[in-house]
Amino acid sequence: MKKQIFYHALSALFVGGFALSALSCAEDTMDNSTSDGDKEAIVRFDVSDAQDEALSNAPALTRGLLTSGLTDADLADRVLPIESNDNLDACVVESTIEGVNPTKADAATRANIINIQSLGEFSSAGMRGGSDDKIQESWFSNERTKSDGQLVKRIPWSWEKRHGIFYAVYPKVDDHKQNIKITAPTSNTAPTVDFTVYQDVKKQVDLMTACTGKVLYATRHQAPSTSLNFRHALTAIRFAVGPNLSFNKSIRYISIHKALLRGTYKMSNDLNGEGTWVAGSLKEPGTVTLNGLNYSTTEYPNSIIRDTQLDNDKYKNETDVKKIEDNYTFYMIPQELDNKDVELEVAFTDNTYIKVKLAGKWKAGTTRTYKISQKQSNWDYKLDCTPSVEVPYNGTEATIRVKSYRKVANNPSQSVAWKVVGYDANGDGTYTMTEKPAWLKGFTKDNGTGGEADEVIKANLATDVVDYLAERNRGLQNATPVGSAAQPYNLSNSNGAANVENTANCYVISGPGYYMIPLVYGNAIKNGATNEDAYKSKAGDNPVSINKARHNVTLPVLCDHTGKGITNPWIEKTNGGANNNVNGAQLVWADDANLVNQNSLSIHRIGGNAFVKFEVTQAGIKSGNAVIAVKKGNTIVWSWHLWFAPKNAVDKITVTNKQGKQYHFTNETLGWKPTKWIATSYEDQRSVKVKVEQTVGNNGVKQASIIEIKQNAYIDRAGNTTLYQWGRKDAFPSANPALGPLYIQNAGDKIYMQAIIQNPGYFYTTVASNGRIQGESYLSQYYKFYNLWSTHNRSVGGLNAGNDNKVDKTIYDPSPVGFSVPASNAFTGFSESGMNESPLSVKGTTNEAEYNANGGHLFWTNTNKNATIYFPATGYREYTKGNMTSLHQSANYWTAIPHDFNDGCNMGFARTVILTRSSTTRTYGLAVRPVSE
Repeated sequence: MKKQIFYHALSALFVGGFALSALSCAEDTMDNSTSDGDKEAIVRFDVSDAQDEALSNAPALTRGLLTSGLTDADLADRVLPIESNDNLDACVVESTIEGVNPTKADAATRANIINIQSLGEFSSAGMRGGSDDKIQESWFSNERTKSDGQLVKRIPWSWEKRHGIFYAVYPKVDDHKQNIKITAPTSNTAPTVDFTVYQDVKKQVDLMTACTGKVLYATRHQAPSTSLNFRHALTAIRFAVGPNLSFNKSIRYISIHKALLRGTYKMSNDLNGEGTWVAGSLKEPGTVTLNGLNYSTTEYPNSIIRDTQLDNDKYKNETDVKKIEDNYTFYMIPQELDNKDVELEVAFTDNTYIKVKLAGKWKAGTTRTYKISQKQSNWDYKLDCTPSVEVPYNGTEATIRVKSYRKVANNPSQSVAWKVVGYDANGDGTYTMTEKPAWLKGFTKDNGTGGEADEVIKANLATDVVDYLAERNRGLQNATPVGSAAQPYNLSNSNGAANVENTANCYVISGPGYYMIPLVYGNAIKNGATNEDAYKSKAGDNPVSINKARHNVTLPVLCDHTGKGITNPWIEKTNGGANNNVNGAQLVWADDANLVNQNSLSIHRIGGNAFVKFEVTQAGIKSGNAVIAVKKGNTIVWSWHLWFAPKNAVDKITVTNKQGKQYHFTNETLGWKPTKWIATSYEDQRSVKVKVEQTVGNNGVKQASIIEIKQNAYIDRAGNTTLYQWGRKDAFPSANPALGPLYIQNAGDKIYMQAIIQNPGYFYTTVASNGRIQGESYLSQYYKFYNLWSTHNRSVGGLNAGNDNKVDKTIYDPSPVGFSVPASNAFTGFSESGMNESPLSVKGTTNEAEYNANGGHLFWTNTNKNATIYFPATGYREYTKGNMTSLHQSANYWTAIPHDFNDGCNMGFARTVILTRSSTTRTYGLAVRPVSE
């Protein structure tokens, strides 16, 4: 850190100011106007501070930077016993730090250095010679030098005598002739300084020296860089009021007795070298005194004893000696103290005193502080903070109040400084500065001077509110487009290639592009091979009494749009190619007009296999649903549900039911389309605990307080899902679709296998009288099968009855690839007992505001209640008219198991009630929450 701007280099780390004295050696009589000098190359100095450079650049806890041989023992704190004429319960605590700390003195006594304007001149001297080993000629001395390193008298370098060495000393000898005497340097030795300490502390000065080391004038007419790196030769001593001192007295003076006040200091010959005090040169034991104090012991704990007449408001309660700008620093010659009878005396205005035998060693370039303290303090320390503060999700400020003070009998209270010492963001009870969360941006202040009155501080908080619907739609629109018109992306292939891997009746689309779907019945192809388990039953005959007649309720082979049993996964290849030449495709319905480019719907053929092809544009894609169908002539032969959602919609959430069975549900309900979703980025109230601690305490024990800052979470969510009639693959909207050319809300009661396949947009109803289905209804006669959603199923469920039997996904299952409609016990974990009308196992959503804000329930996924799964209140479509009911109020979710030939098993809930195993008429339109196969 070497600069020619002296006020920067001699920074505030120096004690007092520095106007370097002239050396007392003989003056060089050289005439600078002779040809011996190069007038362009003028001697000047770069002035730096060894202490500043060492302490600024040193790693933490490094010692011995300035004073060689400095040990941990030299810097260790120690308690020194006292003697007193009043039996005072006191002691002195000694501490040492490396570096001489700054003070600001009166300009007349210490030539305070604050900036370039207040910097005084200093003196310099030089030796020179014709070679590096013959620097023997006295060149100049007692030369006034400006604060920027320029000599007042211009002294040029000589090309014939290009080698030099320079010295400097502070303070100016002319101002201290009785106390500072300097010998001249010679060709073999550096100068020495005979130094005597002033007995009046207010007149004392620091002693600093510098040497450039050998300097070469190497390039003619270009002055070399010449550095003076100053070092402290003395020990600085300060005094303070210790933290435990509770008696009320005023200090009158402080003296040090029998310290050696005179010695000889030999300067270094090197730029970075240390000078040394000459062994045996220390003598003249005497007393130094700081008089006229009248300093109260009830000052702030650890406050530095200072001149209270100098800006008392600024320095009151100051504990950092580097910030005190007075002339109360003792500058003493470094010396041994053990067994030397050096004694500290502190006298009070009531004629009491304490005396302390000093120990250890004063070392050059260090600052020692003696704190007057008490063995057992009577102070009562108080730290009162706002224990907890809660702000809304959009709150940016939390107001905190802190009181920090101490009291002792018959004395006024004293302020005690406090500071934030740690954070606990994870709730483990440990406090570190590294646990401060990003959302706590900071405080208006994280420390204070304290007091019995409230200190008000503000915690500045971030707000993290996200429009998840907008973010969801942006994600869909900004996804990289896939496929092309010539080579569409195959949704049945994990990489979009033409070969068919896994098929389904629902495909998730998460970005724009050109897509195709193979003309395959549901999940009839699995892992690239025919999956006969999807359409051929092994259940056998299952006769059930229906209206006093026996009926087989197992469909042996699931049928196509003509009612014939399927023999091949491919639509055009089943039953000997009866459906060959599928020649058309169209939209059935969509909940947004632009989700699918209707003009792009067409049949695409690759190697004898048919696909339906369509385009999804970047401008048109958003969260939503559509149903498309393929036709032969004017007859629909199959249809598919397109769910426009992020890929993570089919991530898995594990739920454990009351029977201990794990089900892996899709992340979102099938066909979920949020219509409003604004929430904080965090699901639960977030909080952090902040530990505040007083900087001092009674007998070393510091008071601490914990402040908890809480920021509430927020959510406002609503949406729609697709709805399904039990046993059908066909998705229906829960709001009127934007486009619905083939959608009919009430298509009549003629429900049977051919009709539902040929009319995927028809919502079939059921005629009922007084809530009872007529025995001659189509539902009872032709839609009675038990295995429409589980191929080999023969079992039923009902009220509080169900099972965890394996579900064999059929070609009529509405779920995406890898998922199926769940078994009838899948939802039992959502009530506390697993039974109907038991208390709900939810995270707070029985509260009306929470339920409405979420638009449904947050069910616990396990008995540990450490994770949740969101089920929206989807409402339902009535089985008699097809109209939408109870959207955002209640919900029902199908299972794959029937209750009987008219009803299917389901789970239903409202805000305060749940039926984990219930049943309802198959022609209701209910939601589906698929589970992993």
